[in-house]
Amino acid sequence: MSGPKNADQAGRLAVQLLKRSLPGHSVVVRRECQRAAGIAAVIWRRWHVGPWQWKCKHVRWFLEHRMSQYRGWTRYRYWLTLERLLQAIERLEDWRPHLNGAWRSPHERR
Repeated sequence: MSGPKNADQAGRLAVQLLKRSLPGHSVVVRRECQRAAGIAAVIWRRWHVGPWQWKCKHVRWFLEHRMSQYRGWTRYRYWLTLERLLQAIERLEDWRPHLNGAWRSPHERR
């Protein structure tokens, strides 16, 4: 499968994957889709790969380097969005042990 040609395509692909598993059209779903598009675009800009081409190292890089500037609840929400995306591409169970970190809890760890 050929990867997306740009960050916008990567974002749209992530949203399509996510919408399959999210019922409804609420504000919560819209925000989740915005986060998914943002995650995919950031990873694409750094690695030039879309969600179907992601490897664990891409997701780990996003969580460690891009999420380090955010506080607990924001990181946690991004983690939940990533969990759903990884479930959609059937990689969550294999990668879960390698994706441990502070982002898996909404509470700050000092």
